[in-house]
Amino acid sequence: MKKLIFLLALYAGSLYQSQTNRFIYELQSRKETSEEYRKTFMNLDISPKSVKFYDTKFAEYDSINKARNQEISHYSTKTDQVIERAPNSFQNKWYRDFFEYFVVKTNDEMKWKVLQETQEYNGYKLQKATTDFGGRTWDAWFSNEVNIKEGPYKFRGLPGLIFILEDADKNFTYKLVSNKKLDINYDTHQFVETHYGKPAIPISNKKFNTYVEDIYENPTRMLSEGIKNGQKATFKNESIESIEELNKKRGMLQNGIKNRYIYIEKDKEPIFKSN
Repeated sequence: MKKLIFLLALYAGSLYQSQTNRFIYELQSRKETSEEYRKTFMNLDISPKSVKFYDTKFAEYDSINKARNQEISHYSTKTDQVIERAPNSFQNKWYRDFFEYFVVKTNDEMKWKVLQETQEYNGYKLQKATTDFGGRTWDAWFSNEVNIKEGPYKFRGLPGLIFILEDADKNFTYKLVSNKKLDINYDTHQFVETHYGKPAIPISNKKFNTYVEDIYENPTRMLSEGIKNGQKATFKNESIESIEELNKKRGMLQNGIKNRYIYIEKDKEPIFKSN
């Protein structure tokens, strides 16, 4: 952890002279307090022209592909939290992967209340701030020793880097665990701006939700067309050759669609009607 402390102190004075500064957060998320947490590591990449937040696995798969000099390994977000914005901006591009690849432009300016409460974290003095965002109340712990006004996902605008962030119910918790300086302006074009060459389709959040809700209502539609044309469908390594067999999987498909993501913004999530 001494390495983290040293590098953060270094970055504080030289952020915009370097190419990409990567801060890695551990995200623990759950739908309800009774559930087990899902754990995911997330990258916050800060460079002179952009701020990007995405699943760390994307960068890991990207490294494999670059080492092999070809696209072999693909990865899809497990969090629905792929974000791009300009530095010092609340205007986000929110990339959404759900069979097709979409981008939702959002204005996410937050009003923070900075409190006097402090705590120590890995050698840093952190100060508490609160805000309401996405239908949840959030507590952030930031350090003004690190002059970077950014944080995980869409959270930013405090007088220092956000080290810890959690909602009031602790269904989402982010903790800064490591960081590194990259000598290059890290290229995310294959997995942020596009999904392995598939361009992002501009869409509103309302239309995106309608799209997801329609798939949920008729989850076998896309697979059934292939079966009608004599093709086989595969579901969990099981070969399906008839519409009758496919219809038996309807409930399982719906459950997979409903639970694919834990939506961080409760006031923007799709509504799945019970059958």
